[in-house]
Amino acid sequence: MILKSLSIDQNDFTERTGWVIKPQGACKGEACVPLPDKARQADGTLNALVISECLGMPLVSDAAHDLWALGPESGLTGRALTTAIAPELVLPDVNGVPFRLSSLRGKKVLLTTWASWCGCRTDLPLWQALRAKLYPKGLEIVTVALDTEGAKAARQYIDAARPEHPSLIDVSHRVDELFGVVNVPNGVWINEEGVIVRPAEPAWPGYTKVSEWSEDGMNEKQREMLTHVRKIRYETDLYLEMLLDWVAHGSQSQYVLAPDEVIARSQPRSLDNARAAAHFELGQHLHSAGDHVAAVPHWRQAHRLQPDNWTYKRQAWSIEDPHSQHATKAYDSNWLKDVQQIGAENYYPKIVA
Repeated sequence: MILKSLSIDQNDFTERTGWVIKPQGACKGEACVPLPDKARQADGTLNALVISECLGMPLVSDAAHDLWALGPESGLTGRALTTAIAPELVLPDVNGVPFRLSSLRGKKVLLTTWASWCGCRTDLPLWQALRAKLYPKGLEIVTVALDTEGAKAARQYIDAARPEHPSLIDVSHRVDELFGVVNVPNGVWINEEGVIVRPAEPAWPGYTKVSEWSEDGMNEKQREMLTHVRKIRYETDLYLEMLLDWVAHGSQSQYVLAPDEVIARSQPRSLDNARAAAHFELGQHLHSAGDHVAAVPHWRQAHRLQPDNWTYKRQAWSIEDPHSQHATKAYDSNWLKDVQQIGAENYYPKIVA
């Protein structure tokens, strides 16, 4: 959450973080954290320093621009999710029209992420085809582009897919904070009551066009990258099997998880992970405001603090070098180097059905 002062409007705080200020404290779902009197200021605003301390939300500053960023909570569960109740998510579509995730109550929802800097951008027509089959059976698909460059980066892929489902754009990677997404494509299952029944995990529409990629027209660096792309584990058949079972059987599906398990399987979140989110958002804010040079140090910090968050790394690399993400002049690493280090087969964690 970007702050221009250390006083936070309560409504803005709730809208951005999902935490509601009540007499008993700050509450999210069934979790409530008591707040000292000094958390609420005389003018009705919240004291950012106190909120940061009470909720484990790191406060990162950029003194040169008189800005702060308040990261997501850490330490309450040790995970990205504090509760299995889906947080509100409000994002614009490609034309800038805001969409509320909560407007889909009463339907099963698959929230799935992609990006213009990911090969999964070519799978958007597949998601639309799957949606056409499953929407009459009670499932809505919501695609979210994690693109700091906004509609200008995502529009051509959205237009080509001609989606009939909500197709949203997340310039600040808000779904990383709220749902624990660290890579794309990732999917989150939300039931008719607005409860998460599977947390963020690798997601495909039964297939991925990345497996068809040819070396034709590629330079040497891109061909080397493709060699490793072909070694990545794509559990496309399993994911579709799971999704179809949920659509058919609802809460009785063998793949639906209890709330405690949903939280336990969500991405680990340490204080450093939360601080990474704050640095990434500061960088995004400065880049979008036209000061890219000032954004780079914050993005470098985000990469250092949460090295397994590929959306933070690939977003920054792609701005420097859209074609091969070989951004060694601005950053210490790049896609090829990091994938070689962890092994391409570990790029996506194995789905635990």
